[in-house]
Amino acid sequence: MTIPLVPFEGRISYCLVRSLQMVLAHQGHHYELPWLECVSGEPFGFAYIRDERLFAVNGYEYHLAGEHLLQTLNYTYSYTGFPDAPSALAALKEALQAGPVVAGMLDAGCLSYSPHNRGASGADHAIVVLALQPDAVIVHDPSGYPAVPLPLSDFLEAWRRDIYTGKPYGLWRIGEQGEPPDEETIWEQTLARARENFARPSVRPANGPTILCGPEAILALAEDLRAVPDRPLGALPYWSWQVSGQRCLDSALFLRERMPEAAAIRWEECQLYGALQQASVANKRADLPILLERLAEQETHFIAALE
Repeated sequence: MTIPLVPFEGRISYCLVRSLQMVLAHQGHHYELPWLECVSGEPFGFAYIRDERLFAVNGYEYHLAGEHLLQTLNYTYSYTGFPDAPSALAALKEALQAGPVVAGMLDAGCLSYSPHNRGASGADHAIVVLALQPDAVIVHDPSGYPAVPLPLSDFLEAWRRDIYTGKPYGLWRIGEQGEPPDEETIWEQTLARARENFARPSVRPANGPTILCGPEAILALAEDLRAVPDRPLGALPYWSWQVSGQRCLDSALFLRERMPEAAAIRWEECQLYGALQQASVANKRADLPILLERLAEQETHFIAALE
């Protein structure tokens, strides 16, 4: 049975691109979220951190995607970190004089307005800062919290806890757009970014977890789940399968007109993530490695179709 490729609403995550989208909209520049996510390059490439956390997702380091997005769309911007809270707060106060800014990546476990914050400890996130008050910041959180106060102590703790970027107190300031790029330029730069992501090698450091990339990563995850079938799945059914499926769908729609073969493969991958979601929640653990092996095969075909 052929399942039609139908547009989707109801996305979770995409926190950095959502935050950048809000700031751009405030400046009068309006873009569709799925399109922005694709132009960032984030939907292209699977990564698996092979340790006890069982973290795996279709996507790479999000801050690099944010920078690629703003560069592709020809915005002046700065993305800076700071050595301590006083210097970060001074920069934030100055930046807010020109309008809202994005803070991230930060630790979602410290966002005390969320009733789910304790369970999110260690998860990276991004938010829009609207105003700085003596004892709080007012933020738009793309997880569904508009104009919410966040005590300053909690904000600083979240902001300090850089998860992986190397830039604690990460601050994004977006300036003016230069000459808007044409459609062809955006297309070529997005494909170039996708190919760079797919060419990214796995990393096996002497100290620290192995980070596997591409089909190799998917097969390794299948191997690990088959070896320990009762292993806790962690965030896989709560976040990873959903976000990965979304990114496959969004990139299928992005590619459909110019690269229909690649788009069709991406749609097949989206359906496999849906099957992984159902199998995980239904506790059909034996199905997971089989589905992942099929996914790895499709990912290999997709990479070839982009060449």
